[in-house]
Amino acid sequence: MILTKKDLREYQENMRVPISDSLAKELLDKYGHPVIDDEGHVFEYTEQDIYEQIRKIIRDKSCIPF
Repeated sequence: MILTKKDLREYQENMRVPISDSLAKELLDKYGHPVIDDEGHVFEYTEQDIYEQIRKIIRDKSCIPF
């Protein structure tokens, strides 16, 4: 899965958590394209991986308890 603006907006609406424009850009830069490892293989995150990482990043960058 690749994170899209639509996915991020839906996550924000469902979780009712504010995401700043700069944080949204950071998340899209990190998870918005396929990752290629050192051997040239394409690694794709699962939906669960992405949402768990987003949750942790938002938790660490805000005062909102999860």
